[in-house]
Amino acid sequence: MARKRVTASASEGAARRGAPEAPATRVLPHAAAVVRRSILFSTADRYFTQVLLVATTAVMARLLTPAETGIYLLANGVMLLAETFRAFGTSVYIVQETDLTRGAVRSAFTVTFILSLLIAVAIYLVSDSIARFYGEPGLGLLLRVAALGFLAVPFGGTIVAMLQRDLAFNTLAVINIVTAVATSAVTIALGIAGFGAVSYAWAFVVSGVVLALTAFALRPHAWVFRPSLQDFRRVVSFGAVTSGVGILNTVCDVLPRFALGKLLGFGAVGLYGRALTVCQLPDRVVVQALQPVVLPAMAAHARAGGSLKDAYLRGHGMMSAIQWPALVVLALLADPVVRLLLGSQWTAAAPLVRLISLGNLALAPAFMTFPVLVATGRIRDTLTSSLLSLPPSVGIVIAAAWWGGVTAVAASTLVVAPLQMFVALYFVRRAIGLRWGEFVAASRASACVTLGAALVPACLIALSPDHLTLGMGETVAAVAGAALGWLLALRAVRHPVGAELLGLACALFSRVGWPPRPAPAPTD
Repeated sequence: MARKRVTASASEGAARRGAPEAPATRVLPHAAAVVRRSILFSTADRYFTQVLLVATTAVMARLLTPAETGIYLLANGVMLLAETFRAFGTSVYIVQETDLTRGAVRSAFTVTFILSLLIAVAIYLVSDSIARFYGEPGLGLLLRVAALGFLAVPFGGTIVAMLQRDLAFNTLAVINIVTAVATSAVTIALGIAGFGAVSYAWAFVVSGVVLALTAFALRPHAWVFRPSLQDFRRVVSFGAVTSGVGILNTVCDVLPRFALGKLLGFGAVGLYGRALTVCQLPDRVVVQALQPVVLPAMAAHARAGGSLKDAYLRGHGMMSAIQWPALVVLALLADPVVRLLLGSQWTAAAPLVRLISLGNLALAPAFMTFPVLVATGRIRDTLTSSLLSLPPSVGIVIAAAWWGGVTAVAASTLVVAPLQMFVALYFVRRAIGLRWGEFVAASRASACVTLGAALVPACLIALSPDHLTLGMGETVAAVAGAALGWLLALRAVRHPVGAELLGLACALFSRVGWPPRPAPAPTD
């Protein structure tokens, strides 16, 4: 019997007919338009969900103390590690597989379901031991509740991966928005009701259930959930490498929480975690809007024989022109931003925000490292890169926590981030034939744009009697000046971001029917 393939636009119709689907290797028509439309939907989705996230964070920061927030963030670190292992790279496998069959999809679901069940049981069993290690009984309750959430995730995750492969980001936007609204509503409602940090754990459970139900309602492919081990070895072989990379990266991300929680207490975890949340706003607004699009687009581009080097340089040039100015302005305005988002009890997080933001400047091209290496068939290089850069990074973070406290951990970003990016660039250069001169040339215009964005805020800080602690009026003027300086700099250096912004704006206006088309002339 012929193996059934799953393809982008034909999967639904073929599923209804029960016929084999068209090969996934076909070249997508109007690829640039497809990717641009995907970015538009993904951006709208991410902006909406990030607004909800910021609002939820702002409300909960005023309901929970730094110590209570620290308890949640430490439990969240355990959940992130578990989720990385649970995912096992199956979503990436579905997105990048050239000849995707129904058996492969069902095998991917089967693997993730088994892992999810095992992880949920494991977290439940070790929750009390982790709580005793940190001397906080409430931590055990958080972990036991969160374990329930892992049972629903595989049912939505597999369908979401298929939608990403199809570049069906209009459908994904609906799924993500419905899930985000439910998650935020539950978190805030339970927080107001006095549930404390466990509000986040129950919201995690609700988010998994809502995502699975919404995904199935919009793409009712029941055949996905039929257990199969047909392509088990291929899925496990790919997932072993991918999950190894993910676990290493997640360990590096959450290790400061674990170290600070044991050495300095949950208050330090809360301060560092919320500083990191503020610093991740540019990443969440920009990178995460593009991240779901990048791997499918890169994989399709590689299958069509396109130049990944040109795509990488263009992507870095555009990303750095947005992320660098945002991070520099955030570093300059850290004090008023922390007061506005988190409230007065979090002012000690502002110096941490300043340090982490400056360190994160080195990570502008990081979002494309994994997609490029996967698209070029160098998945093992992602693991090698992580093994070379992350263990030293972990050592630096532990040393900083031991000797210098939470401020030293934040300052370690100035060393850790450039180290990780340098190692990643070494492997990217080998994969696509990239020269250092080409990378620097792609960065030059973005550096000019960053200076243009930072000029007005820096002048206002220099002229203010309180310097970095600006008032509300001064902060509004600084943000407006930064936006104007950024736009003028984009125009002055003729940066491609300007053309892309114009293209996205035209696409958005055309979808809402503006400007209106003139009525046809009357005919006799």
